[in-house]
Amino acid sequence: MLNAHNVLQSAWQTAFAKPKTPATVKLQNVSSFRLRPEFQTRALEQLRGTLAPTHQTTLDNYSGSATFEVSDETFEDVNYWLEALFGTASPTGTGPYVRDYAAPTTSAITPQFMTLQYGQKYGQTDEVWQMQDASVASLTLSGADNTGVQVGGSIIAGKVIPGALATLSDRTGVTRMSGCMASVAIAAWDSSSFTTLANSAFSWELSINSNREYRGYLGDCTPTAYHDQKWNGQLRLSLELNDSTDDYLIAMLSTDSAILERQVKIEYKTGTSTTERSMAITFAGHSMQAPELFQDRNGVTTYDLVLDGVYNSTLGNWLKIETKSATQTLA
Repeated sequence: MLNAHNVLQSAWQTAFAKPKTPATVKLQNVSSFRLRPEFQTRALEQLRGTLAPTHQTTLDNYSGSATFEVSDETFEDVNYWLEALFGTASPTGTGPYVRDYAAPTTSAITPQFMTLQYGQKYGQTDEVWQMQDASVASLTLSGADNTGVQVGGSIIAGKVIPGALATLSDRTGVTRMSGCMASVAIAAWDSSSFTTLANSAFSWELSINSNREYRGYLGDCTPTAYHDQKWNGQLRLSLELNDSTDDYLIAMLSTDSAILERQVKIEYKTGTSTTERSMAITFAGHSMQAPELFQDRNGVTTYDLVLDGVYNSTLGNWLKIETKSATQTLA
């Protein structure tokens, strides 16, 4: 068997603990996937008058987890990961189709749960494994001037059992995000007016953690419920030191007890009107750690501006993501 033959397919579930088959979409942009069945087992301690390790073992609970990476994401497929983290975003518009995602504040969200099929056809049999109740617990998005947008994260799930691949074709009509489509803009904490940070940003990385956990009850051997704790997130910008970006260092370091407070908008955009495709991330945060002074990027002086997510009343949140794509329905 060759790793290159592996395929990852998915279907949306109607509810938690209700797996959906067959798969309805091929997650063709995934570059790496690691599936981990998880057992909670015990070796029973018994007074049997022997030095043997044990005479009996038991399996108390089983579930699953996974990690994934996408090396070059598209405006269309990024929505699958966002919905599995944030929950369903009903599209608006008639093309492009607009989806708005926001971190939860006063109300818990209901993530879109997936049944995943991973593996390949080998000879006359399927070497495929099914993972139910899969949702994205943590997500990292990143980009740089000379790359596309990378997406990676951790998935938590229910049990893993033998599965089967559906006959699904590669999807066309998707648009890859690239660094030449990107812009970074920054606003004061109490403002809704963003100023583009021109000729300064090299790369960015956004990490989001829902602190999601699955649980079961007496009578359950696999997870039957879920909950999120407080979400948290962090945004890291790699900036060239210049007359514009040194303002943030001055604000952090020149005043006692000063914490830099900023809103940042990262946008990837191409096309106009019906051909417009975009992803806009708006993040509000405080500088909770001082940057290293300085770093070297091929002879250019740089530093990392790191912001931790903090609720902003002007934004009405600390994190919002909007996508515009050609996809009306996420199969």
